[in-house]
Amino acid sequence: MGYDAEQLRRDEFERLESSTGYPVYRWKIGGKEPDGTPTRIGKWTFQTRMVRDIVLDHIDGRVLNACAGETHLSEYKRGVEFVRNDIDESRDADYHYDVRIIDWMLEHEWESFDAVVFDPPFDPGRAAKLYEGWHATEYTNARNAVGNLVKPGGVVVELGWNTYGLGDKEGWEREAWYDYPQASFKGDVHLTVDRKINQTGLADW
Repeated sequence: MGYDAEQLRRDEFERLESSTGYPVYRWKIGGKEPDGTPTRIGKWTFQTRMVRDIVLDHIDGRVLNACAGETHLSEYKRGVEFVRNDIDESRDADYHYDVRIIDWMLEHEWESFDAVVFDPPFDPGRAAKLYEGWHATEYTNARNAVGNLVKPGGVVVELGWNTYGLGDKEGWEREAWYDYPQASFKGDVHLTVDRKINQTGLADW
C-alpha cells in the first residue's frame, strides 16, 4: 500500500465529532496520483489511491470484489485471495453474475468470505451505458446478497452516494465511515465499513 494507514488517518483525514459510536473521517479529494495525474474519483474508483488504500486497510483473507471493474486490487495488496465478479463478460473476472442475485449464484459460498468490496455503478449515466440501467436505486437487494456471502466477523466495504450500508441491519454494526467531498457540482462519495457480528441471512426487502 502507498500509505501507512494509521499515519494516513492521523495526518490526512479530518476526524469529525460523532455521536454514532464509530469514527467518521472526511478527506477532500485533491492532489495528485503517483503518476502525476490529478486525483479524482472517476469511472474506476480504485485507481484513486486515497480511496483504494483505505479499502485495502480494512480487508484481509479471502475477499470478494463484487463489482470488480478494471482495477485489480491484488496488484496493491499481497497475501489476500481476491475473487473477482463483474457482470460485464468482457472483464477479467472469476464470475460474471448480476450482483443482486450473487448469493444465489454462489449459494455454495454463503458465509465463506472474510470481506466483500461492494462498489456498484452509483452513477446513473455510467450505469445506463455499462450496466443496462442498473445503479444505486437497487442497492438494497445487492447489499443483502453480498452480506449473505460474508462470514460472521467479516466486513462489507461499500462505496456510493449514501451511507446506508448494512450497519443498520440486525446482526451488523458500523465500524467506520469515510466521506470524500468532491467538486461543488458533484455529490460526496461515501465509504462505509460494516462488520457482521451474528450469523444471519438477509431477506430481500
